[in-house]
Amino acid sequence: MGAASCSGSKGQLMLVFQTDMSLPKDIDAIRLLVTVEGAVVFDETYRRLGEEDSIKLPATLGFLTPDDPSLPLRLRVIGSRGSDEGVQVLREVVTTVPDGRTAMLQVPIQFLCYGSAEVERDEQGNVKRDADGQVVVKSSCAEGQTCIAGSCVVADLPSDDLPDFVRAEVFGGGSGAGDGLCFDTLSCFGQGAATQPKFMALADGQRACVADVPPGGAALNVALRTQGGGICGELGCFVPLDAGVDAGWKSIEGDRLRLPDAVCDRAEAGTLLGLTIAAAGVDTCRQKGTDLPTCGPWSSSGVQYTQADVARPLPIALGLTHPVALTVAPSGIYWIESGKFDASGASAGEGAVKSVPLGGGEPKSLATNLVAPRDLAVDEASDLVFFTTAGASVEEGALLAVSPSLGVVTTLLGERRLPDGIARRAGSLLWAEMWGDELMTIATTGEGTSLTVQGQPSSVSPGATLGKSPHRVEATVDVACWTYQGTLAVGDGAVACQRGTAPPEVIAQQQLTPRALAFDVDADGRATAVYWASFDGGTISRVAIDSSAFGAPEVLFQDQPLPSGVAVDDAHVYWSNRGDGTILRAPKAGGAAEVIASGQRRPGAIAVDGEAIYWLNGGSPDAEPGVPARDGALMKLLK
Repeated sequence: MGAASCSGSKGQLMLVFQTDMSLPKDIDAIRLLVTVEGAVVFDETYRRLGEEDSIKLPATLGFLTPDDPSLPLRLRVIGSRGSDEGVQVLREVVTTVPDGRTAMLQVPIQFLCYGSAEVERDEQGNVKRDADGQVVVKSSCAEGQTCIAGSCVVADLPSDDLPDFVRAEVFGGGSGAGDGLCFDTLSCFGQGAATQPKFMALADGQRACVADVPPGGAALNVALRTQGGGICGELGCFVPLDAGVDAGWKSIEGDRLRLPDAVCDRAEAGTLLGLTIAAAGVDTCRQKGTDLPTCGPWSSSGVQYTQADVARPLPIALGLTHPVALTVAPSGIYWIESGKFDASGASAGEGAVKSVPLGGGEPKSLATNLVAPRDLAVDEASDLVFFTTAGASVEEGALLAVSPSLGVVTTLLGERRLPDGIARRAGSLLWAEMWGDELMTIATTGEGTSLTVQGQPSSVSPGATLGKSPHRVEATVDVACWTYQGTLAVGDGAVACQRGTAPPEVIAQQQLTPRALAFDVDADGRATAVYWASFDGGTISRVAIDSSAFGAPEVLFQDQPLPSGVAVDDAHVYWSNRGDGTILRAPKAGGAAEVIASGQRRPGAIAVDGEAIYWLNGGSPDAEPGVPARDGALMKLLK
């Protein structure tokens, strides 16, 4: 995408595209659709944004003045993630091409508008497509409006109001071939001060979103601190704001910054962690403006910048409130947040099921306002995430399912007795009910959002009590295993397994609070061993599994400080130690354990895939009842 050449007396409109997000993490495809009087004059989709062989941003696209200069030009910029159905941003502009000059129209693809658009679907949930096979996109704004800085504004823009095009003001003083400057986000906000935006009443009765300026009086740079969107490093994720513009920030009253209202709206909703304000420097840290685009692999401006150290643990999602369960699938990372607790320790009904792509990005809430959510299981074949909620009282628990693509939540089974761990096993669900000390199962029928439970739930061990307080359950194609926590620090915990529909067996007894467990499987997905972590016992243990029997329990590692999560891949077993904030691994074939991450804040659930290790940091304890620190995090470390 480059500037079209212009000759003669005709004018030109130069469209300038840039973004404050990270590519391809947040957006990996952009479709540009330009029409004049309904006729398509340009329609192109640019994919693999941020990769070596894709276009770079900022980018320009020029249009010459038509024979009738009064004809309106309509532009639609559609930003997607994952596929053309993963639409996240829609920016629309209606203007004209000026005569006799080259005007510049900045069309930023902004984080504050992330989530402002989606594909249209029919009553069956199928994506609508036009005659050319392109997805039909709808905006959260009304007809004739578009999203700018998180607010809906009129899409019409008179070309007389546009400035003249100056190439150096687009490409950081350069030509667009990497010879200019860019804004080095991670470096520039490394020493910034955190603050919170707030709404302030104005003299005319209106309100404004503002933030107090740190003392010092220096020129400033301002960034949003996000939960995962934008440019991420060890210190967090940042979206830099342009200075001196309505879509960024302006100085008011000497000691305050005026910000877009969407900044305060997101902060109040808990989807924005706040702001970071830093003193502006020189070159790549001079004050951020529209003439200084962000640095990154996508940059067509400067090429020198600070990159995140992928050899160290990096946050994928931040600002989590009491995260408790985690699973990783090819479609992304899924987790549960328990949410806030009231003064009595009961759930405040603010729990959630959330997800994020494997590469990171802004978290997506799949289900919210949950009472004491406990565990989840992903079934990608049916586009469903199953999860349990313990409920407000002993018999108000439930099994639910949500479609990640549709966002539809369905209650499958209610009136359960403190349901906890859950697993999917060919055509059925398994879950633990702590009240009653039972592992339950029920068959399912249908698929997708039409899936329902069939018949009545039943115990896998009717008439027998195998242990106390079942907690977590996992299943493979041939074996299911689960833990009984027992009584805290007493040593009456246990691990049980079931092969197919055979009677379950207790494979380990006298365990000190066994909680997390994970399977080792062969190429066909059949269990070859099960590992578990005993929280109070400080041990990582294993039982080998063959086609006919379960082996004897082996303690692999002991004296671990409160091990809370365990995971297995083809070479290693991994676990998290909540007591000292470490993540460890050891060869499955035998050998010493090594610390692969330290300084973590109460790490818990852990998962692994072919590329990386993922874990949840529980964050700081509540400062007082009902006031969570909201500093939990989902972390990722490349293998």
